[in-house]
Amino acid sequence: MTTNATLQSSNARMSSAIALRCISAGHLLNLSFPPREFAIDPWLRTGESALIWAATGVGKTWLTLSLAVAMAGGGRVWQWSAPKPRKVLIIDGEMNTQDLQERIRQLAETGAVDRLDRQALGENLRIMPRQFQNPRAKFYDITDPTDQGYILDTMEKFECDVIIIDNLTTCADGLEDENDAVSFKSVMAFLLMMKQAGKTAIVVHHANKAGTDSRGSSALDATFEVKLGLQKPKVEKPGTASFITQFGKFRGRGDDSLRPRVWTLGDFGWTVEDDTGTVDDRVVAALKTLQFGNQSELAKGLGMAQGTVSKALKRAAVSGFIKEQEVGMCFGKAKELRETGDQPLMFDELDEGMPDGEPMDF
Repeated sequence: MTTNATLQSSNARMSSAIALRCISAGHLLNLSFPPREFAIDPWLRTGESALIWAATGVGKTWLTLSLAVAMAGGGRVWQWSAPKPRKVLIIDGEMNTQDLQERIRQLAETGAVDRLDRQALGENLRIMPRQFQNPRAKFYDITDPTDQGYILDTMEKFECDVIIIDNLTTCADGLEDENDAVSFKSVMAFLLMMKQAGKTAIVVHHANKAGTDSRGSSALDATFEVKLGLQKPKVEKPGTASFITQFGKFRGRGDDSLRPRVWTLGDFGWTVEDDTGTVDDRVVAALKTLQFGNQSELAKGLGMAQGTVSKALKRAAVSGFIKEQEVGMCFGKAKELRETGDQPLMFDELDEGMPDGEPMDF
């Protein structure tokens, strides 16, 4: 097990060996940076990191492998596309090697990932499965500073732009306590190293017992630009994997493809359908009744925490489900109708010139 003292000592040795660089404001302002590209359009840019979490058996590895195949072969998963082929390294801590072979073949041959360059896929996707190693060999531990350096060396050797860790529990043996924020510092150090190197990182993790978020301390969230949860639908559909996508955090360019949807993997690839039973849909539908003058009233009316309502409205605005200014308009119109004693109207019946209401409070 890697102790905090050992980690600090190793970091100190690394710091003394490589001098840190400082830059003046004048130099910084004169630098020309290349435009940011998408690894997965529209939600993951190069140099960013994402967390994909789900309960066991929901389908997180299926989706993650689909994204890996798309990035390596310049393909597309539903409406999420990889603009060009990139070299991808998967560090897999638990899957049987034969299962990996069968899954990648299925994704490539059924159209689950389409517009695929099969030759580029074969050249660009590299996999390091734990089950493929000599049983006496020490597998990578992303909490170990030495292993972190080895992983970066491997990525540079094969010119990999993207790294996928599947999953956090099986690739972080030195993580002493997932519920302890301090214990996650070593994982955060690894992800920050990837950012410094300009690498795109995707980490796969398990859901908590309630199935409402990723397992462990929320301290790790600060490192990710994207957080994507996969939750079981109330009515599961027949298929290899079935889940509802739910973006809990997002900093890129949003569009309608980020709305919660039901994904099912069948014999002919992914089927993606609207899900009308999600929290986001319920919150937006209630907002548009014009019965609530602010987020607090809306949360009380739905029997939800105010934070849950706030996040749902933010996700809906990011995904284009509702315009951000419409939220304030709905709250403002609800107050106006309350003052005049009129009956609330449905949102679609409103005039375009609605007064501004309360701004969104995220």
